[in-house]
Formats: sequence, structure tokens, C-alpha cells
Amino acid sequence: MKPNADKPNDKIRPANGKPAPAPDAPATPEELPLDLQLLDFWDKNKKAIIAAACILVAGVSVYLAGDWWLEQKRAQQGRALAGAQDAKDLAAVASQFRGENVGAYALLLLADHQYQDGKYADAEKTYQRFVDEYPKHPMLGPALYGKGAARESQGDYTAAINLYQRAVETPNNSHVLDARFAVARCLEATQQWKRARQNYEDLIAAQPNSAWAGRARGRITVLDREARARGESLAPPPPPSSGATTIPSVLLPATPAAPAVPAAKPPAAAPAK
Repeated sequence: MKPNADKPNDKIRPANGKPAPAPDAPATPEELPLDLQLLDFWDKNKKAIIAAACILVAGVSVYLAGDWWLEQKRAQQGRALAGAQDAKDLAAVASQFRGENVGAYALLLLADHQYQDGKYADAEKTYQRFVDEYPKHPMLGPALYGKGAARESQGDYTAAINLYQRAVETPNNSHVLDARFAVARCLEATQQWKRARQNYEDLIAAQPNSAWAGRARGRITVLDREARARGESLAPPPPPSSGATTIPSVLLPATPAAPAVPAAKPPAAAPAK
């Protein structure tokens, strides 16, 4: 029996034996509605999306954990420094947190504690330890100033002057005026009165309205009074007076030369009679 020619035979296969393509091809992703496009993207990339999300969550967790750890560390350091009651405790904090900011401040506090107790040699060593361990610390200038004070208290004024001068030259030093005044004070102690007076003058010129400038003016008054009692004068001589200003001749307007006046002839001798 022959098949009905009026009905399509969907079982007919091409010569290669593969199924014949459907009459209508499926829509491409670009032709789908937006919500179906998102579902299609998710279906194809969900493993990569989940992996990226896990990495992001892990990174945030690590960051938050690290931030929490830093906060806990700072709190621990603060408690350690605040709980230091004496030089022994400060030395322990300085050693425990060596290389960190709290260790640096513990060293400075230890040196100050030793200085206040009159242990000037120990204070000097501690200040030097700070300079060696923290050469770029913002408190380097005060440390040099403290070491200079320790040397001055031991009577070594020359070494103290050098240390104070280094403190003056240290950038961003909050003890610049203190150090300048200390230099002049040590110069007084070594009877270098003229240099001391000049250093006081320099301090006044640098910060004329500061409290240190007021103290410097007081020291200049004392130095001048003592110098007069010795028959000396420490004040530098006033600059020489230049007198009347002479205008260079090239700047003067040209003046015509006055006509030469002929010399008067002597009267003619009267003829002899």
C-alpha cells in the first residue's frame, strides 16, 4: 500500500541517515526576553560566578580579620604602654615592641625617666639607642635634644653644643627654639659670651614673638651688664655710616663748558715824556 501523498512523512530521513532539521530553529540568546537571557547566562556561567563570589567573600573576610587584628594589636600596645609604672616596665615595653611606634615612645619615656632621676649617663645611652633604632622617626629631634641635655648635665658643654646643633638642623623638630637657646646657654658656660649673645640674637630674629625670644632678650641684657662691669662690650659695632650719597657723574646731565674768559691784559705802559 502506498503512503498517503497528502500527508507529510516525518519519518523520511535524508540520504546521510541523520534526522532532518526541524522546520523552525530555536531562538538565539539575543532573541530571548531579558529575564530569559539572564537565566541563560546564569545557566552557562553559574560555576564561574559562584567561584568569583566565594573569592570576594574570602577577601573581605581576610580584610576584616586583618583590620580586627590590627585594632587588637594597637589596643594591646596601648595597654602595655599605659600600664608601665617604672623604668623597668618601660624597658620591657621598648624591648617587646622594638621597631614599632609604641616601642619608640617607650624608649623616650624611659630616657626621660632616667634623666629626671639624675641618671644622666643612663639617659644618654637610652637616647642614643633611640637614635640608632629609629633614625627616621619624627621624634628624632627631641631625642637628640634630650641627649644634649644629658651631656650638658654631665658638664660636657662642647658635646652638648654639637648635639643641640644637630637637633636644630633636624627637619620638623618641635624643639628647635629650645635647642637654639641651649646652644647659647652652653656657650655662656664656656665663657664664649660674644658667640652666646649672637646666638640669642639669631633666635630672636627667627621667632621674635615667641616665649624663647623673650628669654633670649633677658639673657642679652644680663650679658651686656656683666660685660660693662668687666669693661667690655659684646654688642657688635654699628655699621659704618656711608655719609652723603655721591651721584655718579655719568648720571648727571651734561653741562656745557663755560666759555673761556681771556686773561686781562696789563695796562700799556705810559710813554716816557
